[in-house]
Amino acid sequence: MILKHFRLNPIEVNTFLFGCSETKEVMIVDLGEWDERIPNYVNEHGLTVTKIFITHDHGDHTDAVQDAIDAFHPETISGTEAPGGIQVDEVVGHGDTVTIGNIEGYTVDTSGHTPVARSLIFPKVGIVFTGDALFSGSVGGTKSPENFDLQISNIKKNLLTLPDDYELYVGHGPATTIGIERTSNPFFN
Repeated sequence: MILKHFRLNPIEVNTFLFGCSETKEVMIVDLGEWDERIPNYVNEHGLTVTKIFITHDHGDHTDAVQDAIDAFHPETISGTEAPGGIQVDEVVGHGDTVTIGNIEGYTVDTSGHTPVARSLIFPKVGIVFTGDALFSGSVGGTKSPENFDLQISNIKKNLLTLPDDYELYVGHGPATTIGIERTSNPFFN
C-alpha cells in the first residue's frame, strides 16, 4: 500500500496519494491547491496517477483538480457530475466500487456538509477518506439543521459501523480512527 499525505493551502486541506505498491498505481484524494511536491513524489517513486477522487464540491478540495488532469491524465471520480466546474468521468453513488491497482474500495453517502458527499472505504487495508464529513473530534459544518441531521445520520450509519481500527484520513486536521471517533467525538456521545 502507498499512502502519502500533503497539507496544502492556507486552510490546511489534506490531500492524499493512495495506491497499490504492487502496481504502483495511485489516486489523488481531494486536491485544492497544486503543489510541485505532488508530481515530484510521483516521479521520484515511479508512480502512475490513474484516478482523482473528489469527496465533495468545495473549492478547497477541487481547485487544483484541472492541474492534476493536465499533468497526469487520470480518471476523475466524484458523487456529482461537475464538482468545482470539473466534468468528472465517473459519478459514484452509495455502495459503488472504486479500485486502485489491486486494492478495491467502495463509496458511502456522507452528505450533509454539502448536498452530495462520498467517503471512500478500503476494507482490505482499513482506510477511510472522509473529506469534510467527519474530522478528529468534530464534523463538517452544515447550512441548516436538516443538513446537520442528515450528516450525523449518514456518519452513524455508514462510518461508525466500521471496525474500531479503521484509520480515518480527513479533509482538515489530523488522522484518527473509527474507535476514537465513536467513543470520544462529542457529536456522537
